[in-house]
Amino acid sequence: MVDTSLPIDGGFGFVSDLIGIQMRNMEAIQEAQQKMLEGMGVLAKRQTEIIEGTLRRSASEPPAATTPDIRAVVSHQIDSIKTTILESQTNSNILSELAARSSAEVANILQSRMMAALDEFKAALDHAIP
Repeated sequence: MVDTSLPIDGGFGFVSDLIGIQMRNMEAIQEAQQKMLEGMGVLAKRQTEIIEGTLRRSASEPPAATTPDIRAVVSHQIDSIKTTILESQTNSNILSELAARSSAEVANILQSRMMAALDEFKAALDHAIP
């Protein structure tokens, strides 16, 4: 049975509270999207720097030898491959760290908002249903 002694605006207040919660949720999603875009920008910038460095190194000439010594040429190529492998691993670690940091910031924003939204919903429900 409906309790007619409750004020009619109590229901409207609850709906208003729910709309407010949803608006704050949308703001948090927008903030998370912005952080994600910023993180992707940093990641893309770093990848561009890596590619530019790799292209510069690959375009550089091996040291000129006075006599064509096959051992020196092969040795230079081996050293170049080893350097490339080490730099690639370092760059991969850097890119992974940047991506992880960005993802953690986004997750933190969304998790914080979810916790706040649950608390706000509980408070609105307690207020609507005495």
